[in-house]
Amino acid sequence: MLEQRDHRGKWFTLGHEDSVDDAALERCRRAEALERQAQRDLRELERAKAVAGPAGKHPDAEVLER
Repeated sequence: MLEQRDHRGKWFTLGHEDSVDDAALERCRRAEALERQAQRDLRELERAKAVAGPAGKHPDAEVLER
């Protein structure tokens, strides 16, 4: 490990490049989980649109006219 000072005079330590702190790993895991959830939501929305068919210009007007 190597200790250095940044431009503000604050000390920091350079370690092995393969060591990543736990907080960074957790952020990556959360980001990956959110990305998977977003993809699932998008697929579900696309399936719902395919089942519903074209809604036309005013989809609510048809419901109110019934």
